[in-house]
Amino acid sequence: MKKITLLSLFVFGIMLSTQAQVGLGIKGGLNFANQDYESDGLSVSPDGRTGLHFGAFLVLNLSDNIGLQPELLYSQKGIKFESGGFNIEENFNYIDLPILLRYNINEMISLHAGPQLSFLLSAEDQDGNDFDDEVSGTDLALSFGGQIDLPAGFVGGLRYNLGLSDIYDGPEDPSFSSPEIRNRVFQIYVGWKLFGG
Repeated sequence: MKKITLLSLFVFGIMLSTQAQVGLGIKGGLNFANQDYESDGLSVSPDGRTGLHFGAFLVLNLSDNIGLQPELLYSQKGIKFESGGFNIEENFNYIDLPILLRYNINEMISLHAGPQLSFLLSAEDQDGNDFDDEVSGTDLALSFGGQIDLPAGFVGGLRYNLGLSDIYDGPEDPSFSSPEIRNRVFQIYVGWKLFGG
């Protein structure tokens, strides 16, 4: 919670210290989530999980072409895979805080890229059993994509979040190498600017 507060103060400080044109909007869409597993040199990509994301975003236009787009999102991630005849599902819920550099190609099209810090809310299997003690509480990713700004404040976009952090935080077993697990999420979304931007 302290990190969220500090990040909010940082964004608010940017707004106060610049002559940025400020806009506020809401957005939501689909997550096509997966994870990359690496252990002993082997890499495995299980089946993906489709989930939702939704929240709010700011647009801070620092010039005609350059701006920032910080966001606060609830985001569902996870995987599905089959092992030994059993279907296994792992569901992760996060709060995502991307802070994206925004490059406006023109008045309609913009490209976004920047870091995203995520905070784990829950981790459950298909039976509702918690295993969040085996998952890191934070996740760092590189986020990039593009957005179209339509008339009447409507927006739509595509984004890919490339997980940089190993989120496995389970017990260490000296008899085998612990896996490295990183989130991978493709997003498609629509939104609406409430004002400005």
